[in-house]
Amino acid sequence: MAYEHVADRPSVVYHYTKRENVPSILKDGRIKRMGDTECWFCLSLEDTLSVMEDTVMAEGKFYVTVGGKLARYPKFDPEEYVILKLTPRWQSGEWVRWMQELPPGANPQLKEVAEAFSMKKVGFRGDMKFAPDPEVLECTQLLQSPCHEMRQGQEQTM
Repeated sequence: MAYEHVADRPSVVYHYTKRENVPSILKDGRIKRMGDTECWFCLSLEDTLSVMEDTVMAEGKFYVTVGGKLARYPKFDPEEYVILKLTPRWQSGEWVRWMQELPPGANPQLKEVAEAFSMKKVGFRGDMKFAPDPEVLECTQLLQSPCHEMRQGQEQTM
């Protein structure tokens, strides 16, 4: 893994999570690392939905857990997820970007996809505190929006 320092602290970040986690997140006023070195965010709603499509929406796709084990994404239910629009509070900590590493000689298309995926996410080293009363966005509504459906149609024609 290759980490890069993100120079400018973001003013707004988006974080998707299961609906069941929201009460404790709001009570704590922070996003916790949950066994990882960083907690992860996207800088736009569009990037958040795109990352979700490549991860939790990819039913049956393999992924590596924080503990290093191979697992498959379960069936995706948009009712179970929300996206939090957060304003980070000032605190000491480092913002980073994890750049996907590929083996030498990986084909150029794979390199492009890996770089694009890496650029959609930023991490905060530690638990990230946020301003009170974040906006809670419903995934069900977002996934049914005309903009999202139009974008998916464009991806399918490509």
